[in-house]
Amino acid sequence: MNRLLDRAGMRNDAEASADSAASSTSLMSLRILEVLAERGEECGITSLAEAIGVPKARVHRHLGALRQRGYVTQNPSTSRYRIGWRLFLLGQRLVKQFDVVGLARPVMEELRDEVGQTIVITTFTDKEVVVLDLVRGRSPLEILLHPGTQFQFHSVAQGKVALAFGAPERLDALLEQALVACTPHTIVDPERLRYEIQLVRQRGWAEAPEEVFLGVNALAAPLFQEDGSLFGAVAVVGSIHYLPARADPATVEAVKNAASRISQMLGAHR
Repeated sequence: MNRLLDRAGMRNDAEASADSAASSTSLMSLRILEVLAERGEECGITSLAEAIGVPKARVHRHLGALRQRGYVTQNPSTSRYRIGWRLFLLGQRLVKQFDVVGLARPVMEELRDEVGQTIVITTFTDKEVVVLDLVRGRSPLEILLHPGTQFQFHSVAQGKVALAFGAPERLDALLEQALVACTPHTIVDPERLRYEIQLVRQRGWAEAPEEVFLGVNALAAPLFQEDGSLFGAVAVVGSIHYLPARADPATVEAVKNAASRISQMLGAHR
């Protein structure tokens, strides 16, 4: 009987120890996110380890897991880390009083009323474009998007904006890979894509007629932050019938105007 009690006690101790370890692991990841959020800038592993008081190897393991799930992103140029898109979406759900989506939504709704199509706001990681929010259009075509939807840079207008106005290394890294075609219209030729990105940079907006979905087009313009860096893009998305490959100048101006207004809300001056 005593042996059974001893074994039961050992099991309880082991379970408690496992629960404590799991809790400690979770708290460590949260602490890393807290430090990144408090500092509001990119941080290196050494800096994070010193702030939390744990070995660099341990911080590195946690950052790897957080990065894989989108809670942090890593700058390919500096190897430093910052808050990622998934945590942004979590914050959006928890605190809607003051965030980019909350600020942008009235402008998005006005743009939707002006053009009648679905309006999408996106940001980006080092590998993909991520949908943050959208306002449904009033056309018969339903665009199947939702917050968290991800796209490859070269296949959508918002991705072309990221390639044109984001870090130059992003385009170079992308062109080192084989570009995958989503439709027969997706740009997969490296030189053609480089020319397209140059064109986007020159005119200040991007399009992607039937490049990610057949029958669908998008017009996108960049969103800038106070320091001049790119936050993401705002885009009009709709049927190729309403958004033809030869873009309507009025729609282009409407998207660019909306992007400028949202950028000003983010503190940008250009």
